[in-house]
Amino acid sequence: MLLHADDRLMRLHQQLGGSTSGGELAVPPLLELARHSMRLGMRLSRPVKAAGSSALIDMWCECTPDAEGVALLLTHWREHALPDRSDATEDGADFTAEPGVAHLQLDRLERVVRYSPPAGAGTDDASSGLLLKPVTAVLEPSDGSAFARAEQIDGQRVTLAGDEREWIASLRPAGTATGCVITLRHAPPLPDPAAPPEMPPLFDGERIGQLFGRQIGPALRLPIGRIIANAETIGGRLEGPLRADYANYASDIAAAGRHLLALVDDLADLEAIDGAGFSAAREPVDLADIARRAAGLLALKAADRKIRIDKPSEDEMLPATGEFRRVLQVLLNLLGNAINYAPDGSMIWLRLDDGPGWASVTVADQGPGLSAEDQQRLFNKWERLGRSGDGGSGLGLYISRRLALAMQGDLTVESAPGQGARFTLLLPTD
Repeated sequence: MLLHADDRLMRLHQQLGGSTSGGELAVPPLLELARHSMRLGMRLSRPVKAAGSSALIDMWCECTPDAEGVALLLTHWREHALPDRSDATEDGADFTAEPGVAHLQLDRLERVVRYSPPAGAGTDDASSGLLLKPVTAVLEPSDGSAFARAEQIDGQRVTLAGDEREWIASLRPAGTATGCVITLRHAPPLPDPAAPPEMPPLFDGERIGQLFGRQIGPALRLPIGRIIANAETIGGRLEGPLRADYANYASDIAAAGRHLLALVDDLADLEAIDGAGFSAAREPVDLADIARRAAGLLALKAADRKIRIDKPSEDEMLPATGEFRRVLQVLLNLLGNAINYAPDGSMIWLRLDDGPGWASVTVADQGPGLSAEDQQRLFNKWERLGRSGDGGSGLGLYISRRLALAMQGDLTVESAPGQGARFTLLLPTD
């Protein structure tokens, strides 16, 4: 705070934007030296150079801290002509007007020699008050401190004299005759310290899918496979007699392991089909044969629920074009879902159909059926439709439809509440 000064120092103070009633000393090199003297608590003396509005001033400054502040004794005051302003701007930056972006061009004395307001702001009458002032008197840090040199401004949140908005400042060299250019961009609002911190989602399906597919999946398959094999060995009493309850525990462990392994496989498939450039092979397939294979692989699971699968007869054939393992994967998913949601003792049908340029296989069940709203959501990623407890991941139908589309076919559903569901895989025949 400037308490009192002689006429020459007061004039320089006011030329650089200082208050007529004193206020903070507006001559940056003197202010920096005074603060340094106070921090050290000792007398300092050194040469100082300052630029006023009409002259460049060399002086010798002696700083003496005391109980009231710092006393400045200025001697050897010499004024020199300022460099021509036209020379300072002859090779300056060519500013392109942008919304929300302003520019300050500085000369070698770090004075403002040019101001370019944001696009659409019109002529800023206040900009004339910025010219030939040290940039440290024009830009103030938002935290209420002060800059001593232009280099300290780079990357800071600042306010511009006569403008209450906050800016982010960036500094760059601007040529041989000029010192630098400072670009000001509107600063985004600071977060409210009283607002609760934004918590990351508890379950990020996209990230988990990638993590399992690339890293965790391969590491999990081997130990999970061993758990399943050992549990089945124990449950099957292959190593000798075992109490019935322990055998049941082992069967539960094996079933849980198979559910976990299926989830790992689903996540690996998810990464593959969502990756750029995913495609399926185009080869001749027999939908009737694949439907019979799927029914055979899930026959025991269906028998446990006393569910009968009506599959195509051995003499039936239905040629189509697709990728064998992907078609089998889709049908196993559809048939497994039908077994999960069909009532005990019911029937599941595998029906074939064809037409000009296409062939299809339909999996129909006698389950609870689906509403029109549920059918719209059914093929979404992670969609469970409120079901739980069956070990599913909510990815099977999403993956199945993506596979059908990759084979240039489709997967559709027809259903109504209480009337079961009919899932149809359509594939091209050429």
